[in-house]
Amino acid sequence: MRYLIFLTSFILIQTSAFAQRPTDTGKRGGARPKIGVVTAKVTDADSKEPLEFVTVALFSAKDSSFLTGGATDQQGRVKISEVQVGRMFAKLTFIGYDETITTPFIIKPDAPEKFLGNLVMTASAKALDEVTVTAERDMMELGIDKRTFNVAQDLTTVGGSMTDALNNIPSIDVDQDGSVSLRGSSNVTIFIDGKPSNLTSESTADILDQIPASSIERVEVITNPSAKYDPEGTSGIINIVLKKDRKGGVNGNASVTVGNNNKYNANVGVNARVGKLNVFGNYSGRYNERWQERTQTQKNYDRETNAFTGSNVQNTKRDDERLSHLFKTGLDYDFNDYNNVYVNATFNTGEGTNNEKLLVNYYDQNDDAYDLFLRDNVSTRENQTQEYNFGWHRTFVNPNQVLDVSGQISTSNRVSNGNFDEYGYDGNGGLVSSPSFQQRNRNDGPSELYIAQIDYTHPLSEKSTLEVGAKSTLRRIGADFTSESLQGGNWVSDDSLNNNFNYNEDVHAAYAMFRHEAGKFGYQLGVRAEQAYTTSILDENAITDRQEVQNNYFALYPTVHVSYKFAQQREVSFGYSRRVNRPRGRTLNPFPDYSNPQSLRKGNPYLKPEFIDALEVTYQHGWDDITLTGSVYYRYTHDAMQRVTSATPEGVTILSWDNMDNKQSYGFEGIATYNMTKWWKFTGSTNIYNLQINGNSGDLDLSNQAWTMNAKLMSSTNLTKTTTLQLSGRFSSRRATAQGHIDPMGGLDVAVSQRLFKGKGTLQARVSDVLNTYQFNVHSEGVGFTSDMTADWESRVAYLTFSYRFGQMNKGSKKKRKKSDSSGGGDDMMDMM
Repeated sequence: MRYLIFLTSFILIQTSAFAQRPTDTGKRGGARPKIGVVTAKVTDADSKEPLEFVTVALFSAKDSSFLTGGATDQQGRVKISEVQVGRMFAKLTFIGYDETITTPFIIKPDAPEKFLGNLVMTASAKALDEVTVTAERDMMELGIDKRTFNVAQDLTTVGGSMTDALNNIPSIDVDQDGSVSLRGSSNVTIFIDGKPSNLTSESTADILDQIPASSIERVEVITNPSAKYDPEGTSGIINIVLKKDRKGGVNGNASVTVGNNNKYNANVGVNARVGKLNVFGNYSGRYNERWQERTQTQKNYDRETNAFTGSNVQNTKRDDERLSHLFKTGLDYDFNDYNNVYVNATFNTGEGTNNEKLLVNYYDQNDDAYDLFLRDNVSTRENQTQEYNFGWHRTFVNPNQVLDVSGQISTSNRVSNGNFDEYGYDGNGGLVSSPSFQQRNRNDGPSELYIAQIDYTHPLSEKSTLEVGAKSTLRRIGADFTSESLQGGNWVSDDSLNNNFNYNEDVHAAYAMFRHEAGKFGYQLGVRAEQAYTTSILDENAITDRQEVQNNYFALYPTVHVSYKFAQQREVSFGYSRRVNRPRGRTLNPFPDYSNPQSLRKGNPYLKPEFIDALEVTYQHGWDDITLTGSVYYRYTHDAMQRVTSATPEGVTILSWDNMDNKQSYGFEGIATYNMTKWWKFTGSTNIYNLQINGNSGDLDLSNQAWTMNAKLMSSTNLTKTTTLQLSGRFSSRRATAQGHIDPMGGLDVAVSQRLFKGKGTLQARVSDVLNTYQFNVHSEGVGFTSDMTADWESRVAYLTFSYRFGQMNKGSKKKRKKSDSSGGGDDMMDMM
């Protein structure tokens, strides 16, 4: 439908040109130079919203002959180049709106640029009740600087979580623990609505699994961001935009999902726009039960002779219950055509229960069993997050001149309680009937995030723009752990385990960026300066003194972007950026996590940030039905942060962190969309890269390298006018780690959708991992040990979802119009400051 609207615009321009072209009298003068540029912004007279696809045609004021024309973009902006010198007027036409004609204006040789200002169009009274224009978005919108994935169009994530939605997106992978990676790197920055958030600052995997996929409007992937963005994240930025509507009148939608084995999801959203005021609210609730099984076999060797000394096998079975609620509300108000203020709030609560049984069997060098124990762990967790965003958006007569002032306050607290009962070996091949050891603990994890930001964009000319801004970000992350053991019928404090860790981070930044276009050639140069103050503090306890580690540093982050447009839908670009990945929280806390006494985890307070130099060349070529985008990229990471596993002489493994010398990654990524017919579409992607890790941790050499390939393919078929079938498959080849590898894995999801009630209702059914092939296998080795782990979880799940859209447009905007960017929930990443 999007292309039909463009075609209609083109026909209107050509029809006007033919109807109003004067007859040839044979009198011809010298041709006037076509050096002019005409720009404008077009909005709805009632809702003040920008109008897309409006036809703007220029006519001679002398004889009304057609000169040239264009159509507005998603922001309602139009730019008409190569306009001949002379006096003229503009005519605006759009389906469902009254025709608008401007007063005449002049393009002069010494003043070739003309900005017509903000032009308004009024909805036609006759057409209001008749016209329905639905310009549906493509599932994937590819650009040189970013890629936007409209997950609302992805049927195979219906009823799932945000984790499911991300796992279907090219370039992004999510492992069995919920860790998100972009182009093979797990050091990626995740934004919510264009900003960092406490929703993703700690325990990202748990939070993403709590948020329903139905609350997401789109996901934006920026692999080489400009200087205006925070430079954090090795591989770039993933911006998750939650749903928010700005349509006129009162509108809403509701959905409910049921999955097998007690999986439920409900979502409702309401938006009301009256005149200059827009108010919205969204609620999502999710309840989920899942199981997971894991087996790890560890073989131990003498550190001197390398002789086999014995082994242990750890079998874990876990049942999870999770309940979460997400509520987002807000309002924005247009004081006039140039000033808008907004405030919104997000509240997230979650709770869960894990019932985990860990059985460990020990074998000697002859593979004879000699000991075992069972650790029964029942843990609960609760988290509460509240986040407030507010700002002022100021435009000027020239809509490209913009001032943004914004702030954010976000607080979160995550509380987990664990109860451990340990059953020992009875000497006869079994377990004792009563616990030989009992322990309970509590971990409070508060976090705070404060952001103040100002951004200004100033057009120096029609082709040059200067952007400047400043930002301060303050983070406070804590972890207060207390433990007690049952001794003689009384609970006694474990003073040697109790610890309190705090991390404080203040980052103050300023940036400047210059952009210029010269015909088909364009470039963008930027630099961001940041001063970081970081402090990690471990309070004194029974076995350690107070530890305080400060790391303050100043750094510059330059960016370069160059592009050349050969023709329509054919463009090549080059990008360079310097980035940083800062350690936080668990990676810095030196106190071990004893939840599994056979496998301990701890942080490294002396871990340094890693700095990344990233280069990328991208080429995009489009035809009528096919779009191909190919990228060649290279990343060099200084002081690369790396997980390191070691083992004690007793066979207990310790997982910690250390800085390697460097890490290099280079590869190719290709994305293709193919509309094979009007009713059958394909989207495919592949990422082939080589990862090289160079360095050591103590005596352990961690150098390793390997080639890896990830591939995803989605097919969408319209079986009838109201029925759609989708298949989504993904595959990952063997991947290298610093101490081993991860085996290949893949799977297939299937979904079908049926539209009901004249398109207002939708019934959707889907099955994830139809073939039940998802399984995670990891091999690792170090000084004195080798380890093989297999993880399996409830990946094959069937869901049934019913959704319904309701509402009534206001009198000023009854025309049902779905713009390609009308329900954002957050600023567009490339317009965001």
